[in-house]
Amino acid sequence: MWYLLEVNALVAAFVFAGAGLIMLGLFAWQEAKAYAAARQRMYQRIATLVTQPRVFANSFASSRRVRELTVRT
Repeated sequence: MWYLLEVNALVAAFVFAGAGLIMLGLFAWQEAKAYAAARQRMYQRIATLVTQPRVFANSFASSRRVRELTVRT
């Protein structure tokens, strides 16, 4: 009687451990996919910021350029 109880407990432990590992793996997979998607969105946003012209990035340089243009005309 005790032997069957111990065997059943061992089988149950292995089954639940396997199920837990599968669920942990699925969770890690979902989180990795979300992280990769967020990283891709960050890189795309940075790329658009780099490729867009920064007209008013430096007010001193902008005012100096305006002065140079007005002096030449």
